[in-house]
Amino acid sequence: MFSSVSYTPIAKNILLAAKEDGIREADALLGETLRHSYSLVKSELDAQLILIPIPSTSRAVRRRGRDFISEIAKRLGSLEKSEVRYILRHNRSVRDQSRLNANARFENLSGAFSVASQAGRCAEVLLVDDLVTTGATLNEANRALTIAGFTVRGAITACVALPLR
Repeated sequence: MFSSVSYTPIAKNILLAAKEDGIREADALLGETLRHSYSLVKSELDAQLILIPIPSTSRAVRRRGRDFISEIAKRLGSLEKSEVRYILRHNRSVRDQSRLNANARFENLSGAFSVASQAGRCAEVLLVDDLVTTGATLNEANRALTIAGFTVRGAITACVALPLR
């Protein structure tokens, strides 16, 4: 996993400004941090990977009016000339993770994702998300994609909460 920025109070405010308030300048900052994370992956793995953004819940998309990480991943894919596939789906409702401890997060997300399309099975993919705190979301996405026949080579996030909780 590659992350560019520690999840400090400033990073938290920028992330929330993008995610919850739709502030485009904050989107741009997160996009740049993800692009930096992507450049680290490219130099380490030396492979062209398909980007798979972690989807927001339909409830969050309705509230925000957009799936913000998918929008940022689309811009990243365009800049880096990498394919982006929106194939991960929530197959059941999940609780908001922000107030859950690590064990509760893993339990909350266990079996929550499925893959909408298996076209491109065996393709090498890279997960894209805004923040990693425990790894529960990335773990669940990896599980779903692996079962569907994809090879998950890693993940990039804009921010990382250290130590992982």
